Amino acid sequence: MSRLASMRWGRMGYVGAAGAGLGSVLFWAGYWFTFIRGNLQGPDFISFYSGAKLFVEKGASAVYDLALQKQYELQVFPHPSDQFVVLPYFHPPYYTLLIAPLAFLDYRSAYYAMAAFDVLLAAALIVLLVRGSERIHGRAAAVAAALIAGFFPLFVTVLQGQSDLVVLVPLAAAYTAWARGRLGWAGIFSGLALAKPQLLLLVPILFLARRAWRALAGFGAVIGAFGVVSVAAFGISPVLDYINSVGRWAIGGKLPTRGLIVYSDSAIYSLRNLLEALPGGAQGVGLAVLILLLALVALSLSWRPDKPRLDFALAIAASLVLSPHQNVHDLALLVIPGFALADLALSGNLRWPRAAAFVLVFSYAAINLTLALSLWSAALGAIAIAVYLTVERMAVRPDPIPLGELGWSGPRPRRVIVLPAYRAAKTLAEVVAEIPPGQADNILLVDDASKDATVSVATALRLAVIRHRRNLGYGGNQKTCYRHALAMGADVVVMLHPDGQYDPAIIPNLCRVIEDGKADIVLGSRWLGLDPAKAGMPWWKRLGNRFLTGAENKVLGLHLSEYHTGYRAYSRRFLEAIPFLENSNDFVFDTQVLIQAATFGFKIGEVPAIGRYHADASSTSFWTSTVYGLETLAALARYVMHRAGFAASWLTPASDADKEALAVGKVAHHGHIQ
Repeated sequence: MSRLASMRWGRMGYVGAAGAGLGSVLFWAGYWFTFIRGNLQGPDFISFYSGAKLFVEKGASAVYDLALQKQYELQVFPHPSDQFVVLPYFHPPYYTLLIAPLAFLDYRSAYYAMAAFDVLLAAALIVLLVRGSERIHGRAAAVAAALIAGFFPLFVTVLQGQSDLVVLVPLAAAYTAWARGRLGWAGIFSGLALAKPQLLLLVPILFLARRAWRALAGFGAVIGAFGVVSVAAFGISPVLDYINSVGRWAIGGKLPTRGLIVYSDSAIYSLRNLLEALPGGAQGVGLAVLILLLALVALSLSWRPDKPRLDFALAIAASLVLSPHQNVHDLALLVIPGFALADLALSGNLRWPRAAAFVLVFSYAAINLTLALSLWSAALGAIAIAVYLTVERMAVRPDPIPLGELGWSGPRPRRVIVLPAYRAAKTLAEVVAEIPPGQADNILLVDDASKDATVSVATALRLAVIRHRRNLGYGGNQKTCYRHALAMGADVVVMLHPDGQYDPAIIPNLCRVIEDGKADIVLGSRWLGLDPAKAGMPWWKRLGNRFLTGAENKVLGLHLSEYHTGYRAYSRRFLEAIPFLENSNDFVFDTQVLIQAATFGFKIGEVPAIGRYHADASSTSFWTSTVYGLETLAALARYVMHRAGFAASWLTPASDADKEALAVGKVAHHGHIQ
């Protein structure tokens, strides 16, 4: 499918989601106007109203007295219906100060005032999200309006007079500030959103992972200010009681009970309750999945900061999923992750925009169908968004290093062919003879302590020869090759195996790609030439090659036909930039070089090559190939950890290869060179 068609399908998905949202808002608006004609027994707002009345009439110390709360609620509804549930007021002291003016109104008027305030907050939310979009334009406003207006949790928030919009609006302001790099304001606004602290567990973790000290300072300053105001208005004892209740609620699953009030948490669908509902051994599997999700989220939040909007969106979505308790209306906070997905996909800043469209439509549908299905459909919707954000957030692009223009040491590029040799006496003369005339300024052979006549043959052929006194391995041999090739003034370095496995005739093709400025590393790919099976490659090598190449393409975000060819050409600036001295001395050296190229943003080219498999060609055994495959996967895992902030020396561009031309001791850690 073409990129244009892909974008068209992605846009159709978001238009469909927007249409469904705008259609549902008409239904919920009609439902709300029908509802308010009744006695308003259903809304959770009665708990907020009773808390405000207690604060005004009885003083701050009475606000969290559950028996008094029930008494005040029954004063509003002296003859409650059978479905009426007494709900406790369980919000921070500073929030009580915010809603205290409602106590001066009768219940119905106070409910109308709160509903009108929530509608104004929803409008402010649209403005803030649009300001935080990749591009401020009408499309972003339309998407934000659709996602907000038709979202069932937001309707429930307005219907029940809940406090989620009071959380959501400053959180949207924090999202916008974070996206624009105003970290201090992001911390301040996040602190203002703590009316429901259990829903924002990972936001301060994000600040820590990003080492955003200004954000943490702003966050802490707001919390400190709220603490001072709360103690001044309530006294120290009620504030400590509230903090203690929060801790017991998070651990025990029930609100503390006093007097005649008992709080039912049947409507709460936290992941902990989901695990408790699983039968037998499935609880252990579910717990393992939960721990894995938490680990992935923590790793993703510590990823290098090239996607700030996804950082913040993931922190919100994962906080909701991992919160000890939440209800359907609390999922209103998913408006921010949902908008981030839509906005970034429509602006071309997601790796999988079609998948994002599908996840968003699925999640919103699952959450909006909560009444028709069950509360678990809402949980699945929240989990889907969090999982997708985690995967997308970890699919980072490279951090290119600055490169100068390609330049040559003379009037034309100087080519040096390096031959990493081990027991190549039988094939060396034939390989050298097949090198096209005039295509090499120097040919350097590095013998890795062979027991045969490799050095004698190379000397007879008048090659430049270096001999290791001790075997350093395939990677150790290449380190010597490249150090000395650079010392010879090479502009282009071609690695050719002297065992005859690769055809020297394509050396001009390899060099031309670099010299034309199309790439800094060129691979001779056996999958672009003759079918490797017809060329004689063993089936188990073909299978391993395809598996590892697929894994590397997925992790590195590339589209190479092969990673495991030993036929390569490098530009001078590439070898000077990558820290190849830090690489392994083993076969995985080649894999590390390609990971370094992807990490630093170098262009990688490919030309067709044909592998030769004969008795004298060196070939790794099945066991050696298996070890190499595991080392390749380990190198990919190390790359992931490096991108997460756990630096690897071989992925840090600090090579001084061009400054210490013959400091070979740094290469030959286990021996000497003569």
